[in-house]
Formats: sequence, C-alpha cells, structure tokens
Amino acid sequence: MRTERAYPRHRVKVPLYITMGGEYFQKTIPLESKDVSGGGISFETTKQVPLEAESSVIVAGLGDLGKAAFIQGRVVHRRSHPAKEGCYTVGLQFTGFINTTREELLARIEAWRE
Repeated sequence: MRTERAYPRHRVKVPLYITMGGEYFQKTIPLESKDVSGGGISFETTKQVPLEAESSVIVAGLGDLGKAAFIQGRVVHRRSHPAKEGCYTVGLQFTGFINTTREELLARIEAWRE
C-alpha cells in the first residue's frame, strides 16, 4: 500500500555531490529519470550504497540562484535498475539542512523549473 508523499517530486536535472563513509562520488541527475523533493532526492549509481548510510549532499547548479545547498541525509532505499544491469536507484531522505532550509530548497527548485 502506497502512502501519500509529504513533498511533491520534481524532475529536475541537478548536479549532485555525495559523500558516504569518506568516499566522494559525483552524480548528475538526468532530467527524465530522477527527482528531487523537499524530503529527499534519488539518483542512479553503479555502487551498492548501504541502506541507512549517512550522507552529506551538495546540491548545486540550480540556475543562477546562488550558492550550493549543503544537506545531510540517509539512504532509505536502493533498488536494482530493471533495465540496466549493475545499476541501482538510490533514494536519500534529507535529515538536516546546513546552509539552507527545506523551504529555500523548494523555492530554488520551483524557480529553476519555471
């Protein structure tokens, strides 16, 4: 049974930098396939990111809307991609906002989409 989402998802191409366990890797979210919301973000990777892993996220490149957003999160789901062998879709739930707020992030996403 699917529950109602607290925040709507937006299909936005966002440069995304993530660190988990001290290892950095960069991922750009494709416009057509992944999303971001006020509650979290999803992305594809070839790494088997552990569930519940704590992460630091830098969301940058939302047009000319200023500085990058630094956000803390944790991995809440990881699924094998049905069409891409060795690829996973990972969902991060935002758990803390360092130099921005959830409301600021949502406003930046909305402004970038327009």
